[in-house]
Amino acid sequence: MKKILDRTLFFIGWTLSPFTFWNDVFVNIPISYLAASLLANFIRARFVLLVLICYWASNILGLAMMYAAGKGIMAEGRGIFKEVLKLVLTMAAYSAALVILNYMGILRPIRTG
Repeated sequence: MKKILDRTLFFIGWTLSPFTFWNDVFVNIPISYLAASLLANFIRARFVLLVLICYWASNILGLAMMYAAGKGIMAEGRGIFKEVLKLVLTMAAYSAALVILNYMGILRPIRTG
């Protein structure tokens, strides 16, 4: 049972983590957008800031879940510095894209009512 739980936790963490090229566009950014839209009803802050905080938090949560499951990218034999640098640069690029979308007026919260 623990093996199944660990594998499930690892898979969910991998889906949230920045280890795949597709997850930010199809998973993390939509989750961040929805979470920030909900938070915007309770927290008076710039929407883009809420989206960025949620985006980075979802990536960090994914990495933490993978670590907790006892797995990691280092098992593949890659260097830790190179992998961390690649992850940070990818997250920074998507963060810049979100800031640009905000500047263009495209990034707006979902308003209910």
